Amino acid sequence: MSAPVAFEIVVGFAMFALVFVPLERWFALYLRQPVFRPGWLTDVTYYIAGCFVGKFSDGLSLSAMLLMRQITGVDTGAAVAAQPAWLQFIEVLLVSDFIAYWYHRLIHRFSWLWRFHKVHHCSPRLDWLANVRLHPLDKIAGDCAQFVPIFFLGFSAAPLVAYTIVLGFQGFLNHANVKISFGPLRWVVASPAFHHWHHCNDSETYNKNFAPHLVIFDLLFGTFFLPADRSMPVRYGLREAAPATFWRQIIYPFEHSQ
Repeated sequence: MSAPVAFEIVVGFAMFALVFVPLERWFALYLRQPVFRPGWLTDVTYYIAGCFVGKFSDGLSLSAMLLMRQITGVDTGAAVAAQPAWLQFIEVLLVSDFIAYWYHRLIHRFSWLWRFHKVHHCSPRLDWLANVRLHPLDKIAGDCAQFVPIFFLGFSAAPLVAYTIVLGFQGFLNHANVKISFGPLRWVVASPAFHHWHHCNDSETYNKNFAPHLVIFDLLFGTFFLPADRSMPVRYGLREAAPATFWRQIIYPFEHSQ
């Protein structure tokens, strides 16, 4: 690993930690859950690996977009980029969320996709760092599914950068050990309270709350779950026992077909 890359990874990790570790102390859901909880080092490894996997999936997404444009002869970039940046941002958010919602439902529905995605669900505790526990193949497929279409449509750089920042921040926040529901906005924006139910190890909550940012698609397609009589889940993880270490989790999908 080169020095600039190592520096980028360390600085990025430190910035997220400086935001979310205090946030988890101030708004803690589980007061007794330590910062260095079991599985912490495993997820640090995922963070480092994800920095490299993300660069690969970005390149793959761009290559796929260029290939699609060459095959179809369609290039909407000029028309889309001519719109105001704020409108493009809203469009990116809606298009990306719609695709992410249905992709997320698919990887929970089909066992050959779920075997990779369940690595993300295997942590028995949630905090900001659990957000990065993604099998590399799951991350690559998810990134491509989400980014190829919005790259293909030709949105400008500024709305895409803004969306990427929102994507990163909300992903970490929604996995964080915080008791935050967003109040009335919970019917619009995906909150930690909303997403924690998605990770709950309870049959009542399976296949619920798929949207990454906006809950509109869960409301429209009947997968919204946010009970008024219960604030947050008490159990997370999988019904089955899962390996605890990074490399064991990497080969885990190839050992289990269910």
